Amino acid sequence: MKNNFNFTLPSLEAKKYVLDNGLKVYAFENDSMDLVRLEFYFENGGVMNQTQIYSSVAANSLVSEGSTKHSAIEIANIIDFYGAFIEKTVDKETSSVCFYFLNKHQENLIPCFEEIIKDPAFSQTELDTYLQRLRKQFLINQQKTDHLAKNNFYEMVFGKEHPFGQIGTLEDFDLLERKHLVDFYNSFYSSNKCSVLLSGNVDDKLISLLNKHFGKNDWKDRGDIKEKSLVFGANEKLIKTIDLPSAVQASIRIGFKTISVRHEDYMNLTVLNCLLGGYFGSRLMSNIREDKGYTYGISSILYSFKDIGVFLIGADVKQENCQDAIDEIYVEIEKLQKELVDDEELQRVKNYMMGNVLRSLDGSFELAENFRPLLKFDFEKDYYEKYLRVITQVSKEDIQRLAQKYLDINQMIELRVGNATIIK
Repeated sequence: MKNNFNFTLPSLEAKKYVLDNGLKVYAFENDSMDLVRLEFYFENGGVMNQTQIYSSVAANSLVSEGSTKHSAIEIANIIDFYGAFIEKTVDKETSSVCFYFLNKHQENLIPCFEEIIKDPAFSQTELDTYLQRLRKQFLINQQKTDHLAKNNFYEMVFGKEHPFGQIGTLEDFDLLERKHLVDFYNSFYSSNKCSVLLSGNVDDKLISLLNKHFGKNDWKDRGDIKEKSLVFGANEKLIKTIDLPSAVQASIRIGFKTISVRHEDYMNLTVLNCLLGGYFGSRLMSNIREDKGYTYGISSILYSFKDIGVFLIGADVKQENCQDAIDEIYVEIEKLQKELVDDEELQRVKNYMMGNVLRSLDGSFELAENFRPLLKFDFEKDYYEKYLRVITQVSKEDIQRLAQKYLDINQMIELRVGNATIIK
């Protein structure tokens, strides 16, 4: 099979600025647009470092709900008046606060953004309202098979005491106090643990404003919660059924801990994953959805953390077909281990993956978003070029070898959630 690599990708060579306090700003400039994307990326602000369950998520959610100068409503009115909006995210390792706004309003908005990032109030009133809303959502989620499957899968993979495997309870909301948010925020939302990703209509005036409002040492090293050093145990076969008598469908999760994104086999493994369950034409979709009709959708995913990865197959299926669907998942894995993929199918997967990479780098906002993994994993700026080259060069023999090496059915965790009298 011919494997030519002839792609020219947009440059991930960000323009780098260093503010007076050492805060690094990485900019992808595009003066043909009016919009600006300003992201504050906190590399250790994730769930793994919290000392109280829900504190990382609550701190991230409430960071924009009032400062010591303005109430939550006043801040919301400022944001709305100038047509800006905020995205807040938190995962197991990192967190982010991202602002979108028009360049012409930068002088009016940057001071407001400073209050959000550097001076959140975490008022008890806002916390109480937030917790009341979360309690209601928690009770609703306890009746959703997919939610129970997601949380319990990670507990099975990592263990209930591991930061990646902890599941919050209703009682944990009662234990969460304002001081937990403040302590977490002070420890991880600081200038020395932050990178700024800037894209869109970036000009010198904006850089000067950022230095004026974020370039001081007044938000550096303010907390005393230490970053955790995590230990990951070996995989072991576990099978679990969670009974939800009211369920109208069953949720399946199958997977295990696997290699990290830094491993030499990881890029090739993503091709195997895509072929198995990573796109609409995958083996799992063709068999379990199109042929058998057990589900509307099934997928396999590789999650990447700094020091480990997770391979996960997930589907919501008809309860009466739960075991049949699980059996067919293992059938497709064994086929990849025993039979070589044909050239046409492998090329189709490669074309799909290469198209995804190219689309993901189309535009300054997209470049900034895809620059974040380079910071997190300490990759070189040519990472995506290397990735495309690997995709073009992976062979059907590589796919079989990887399936035999990494898709060990005897080490896979198997979880099903639904009406136990039907799904067993």
